[in-house]
Amino acid sequence: MHPGTPITLAAAAYPDLAAALRDHDAVWGARRAGTFHHSSLAVVVQRADGTFYLERTSNTASFLSWGNGLVRAALVVLMPRVCSRMLAPADLDGTGAISRHLYRHVHLDDLVAAAELLEGSPVGLVAVVVNRVSSDVRRLLTTADAVHAVDTAWGDLEEGLGRDLVLQLRVAAPAAFLDEYVDDLIRNAWRQVSVQ
Repeated sequence: MHPGTPITLAAAAYPDLAAALRDHDAVWGARRAGTFHHSSLAVVVQRADGTFYLERTSNTASFLSWGNGLVRAALVVLMPRVCSRMLAPADLDGTGAISRHLYRHVHLDDLVAAAELLEGSPVGLVAVVVNRVSSDVRRLLTTADAVHAVDTAWGDLEEGLGRDLVLQLRVAAPAAFLDEYVDDLIRNAWRQVSVQ
């Protein structure tokens, strides 16, 4: 993807599940509008004891090797204390690279504000939308009590995804050719991932 491709990270708070599902469906329904993009969504419900579960997830990028990492990374960044109990372990899905990208490129105050919305409401919606700006996504979240949506860009994410893939494959590179060899491995691995 082009480094300037926008990415929106959004969190929304709801009084009940029905309202969250309406906004989930609105964002999901808009996935075919306009230019090509990826939408990755999760409806998160807080139980009476303070634990969370995922009521619904939807993802246009699930066919890509890194596609499931979009919403997983958002949950890791916004709900770190509970996401490990909600999500099954995954390998090679891009979560590490995408979560590092979000930590580096989204201001900490924005991450905290979004996380507080999710922690403080009975039902939340997490959305990561590639090739849409936050105002486009925010406009679809009409039944939310509160929304915190921020913009970032694709930037060097592709490079990070490629590096993670090579590291997860545990490819041993000869020391004499380390930098050049690893760069070639990353490019080749990324080409294979992008084609899938």
